[in-house]
Amino acid sequence: MIVAAWAWAWLAPATSEGSGDDPFSMFAGWESDQLLWLALLVPVAVVVFFVGSRRFRAQLGSASLVPRGRDRFVPGGGRRRDASWRAAVERLEQRPPAAIAEAQDGVIRVEATIVGASGNLGGRPGRECVWRNRAGAGPQTAVGADLVILADDSGRCGLEQLEAARVTAPTDRAGAHYESISLYIGDRVEVIARFEREVVGEHEDPAQLVYGTLGVDGHVDVRLLERPEPPAPDPEPEPSDEPEPSDEPDPPDEPDPPEHEP
Repeated sequence: MIVAAWAWAWLAPATSEGSGDDPFSMFAGWESDQLLWLALLVPVAVVVFFVGSRRFRAQLGSASLVPRGRDRFVPGGGRRRDASWRAAVERLEQRPPAAIAEAQDGVIRVEATIVGASGNLGGRPGRECVWRNRAGAGPQTAVGADLVILADDSGRCGLEQLEAARVTAPTDRAGAHYESISLYIGDRVEVIARFEREVVGEHEDPAQLVYGTLGVDGHVDVRLLERPEPPAPDPEPEPSDEPEPSDEPDPPDEPDPPEHEP
């Protein structure tokens, strides 16, 4: 628009008084070369404004979508992972995982499968999403179920405070400038958290019992170990050689002709 304003100030002569209400009277004293320059500069100004505004909106949108990488160890970035917690995580990573049915109170590491949740964020039946966040973002933007059920070969346990968890998983690209991280029912995960043992209910199969809860203090580290492949789509039925039944009703049977005696 600056180009158009400059062209107007340079090309437009002073309008004479008494021009009346004719909107084209301002062009009365213009020469042909001035009209030619105006015809060239005005479209250029419109194109420059259009392209510039589109680039500005694109840059503004991408800047707002690119994750800022908020660190969980800074104030306001969730529960602080202090040196003692990081040391405990490193120590547990060097040991075999604990069986849920045999775990005792304290910080443990389990390898289990997500088999259920108190709620979900949608998805295919049996593969619903239970936690999602922007890649590189802190827990302020995370959304997850209040309670997730984990199961291994020995038993089951609950997992709380999942929204405050530090999750390590592959990113899912959801757009040109947006990547997310998600956990789904059926994912096999490694969880390091504080365990409180409390056997709930009775069941003839010990592997179906709930033996306690992980993550009650908010210190939760989750790492995706294995994600099952999505189920293959159902094959299309092969075309049948038999003709399809017609919706039209069958014509009524014609009565037999009467018999004539000789």
